[in-house]
Amino acid sequence: MIPSELDEGLPLEKIRDFSLEELLGMAIKAEIGAREFYTSLAERMEIQALKEKIEWLAEEEKKHEELLRRIYANMFPGEDVIFPEEHIGPELQPVARKLHSVEDIIDLIRWAMKAEEIAANFYAELENIMGTEDKRRLMRYLSDMERGHYYTLKAEYELLLDWAMYSQMMNLGP
Repeated sequence: MIPSELDEGLPLEKIRDFSLEELLGMAIKAEIGAREFYTSLAERMEIQALKEKIEWLAEEEKKHEELLRRIYANMFPGEDVIFPEEHIGPELQPVARKLHSVEDIIDLIRWAMKAEEIAANFYAELENIMGTEDKRRLMRYLSDMERGHYYTLKAEYELLLDWAMYSQMMNLGP
């Protein structure tokens, strides 16, 4: 179950209602939010190997943001990025604000998995509306990268579940 704090934004079907400029602004905003989320999450990690993977994800989101900003600048020279109020895709700000009171790291990983899945679908939909093969290929690349993040998190999630189950079994004793 995904907590209600994860705002999934507008349905992906609404993607065609926005200009490419607005969609790129949403994508940049989503990458910034994801990076902030992962940075906050890493600060809470006590398991060093997991902390390093989460920090790596934060850095990947920063690279995505930089790439999207370059694309935006090339497509809309001299214009400031438009960040629409509405959004399509994950909005992790409410989750990031609550991180310091959340105790269950497994839930946080589950939220992050859902956000990566939504981001992958967002870029896959953008691929469908891009006018050139180069732009479609770029959106496919971003979608694949987000899906890769999902699977990285899923592997950690499953390890944490196994560890939690193992810890509970060890505490059952005679």
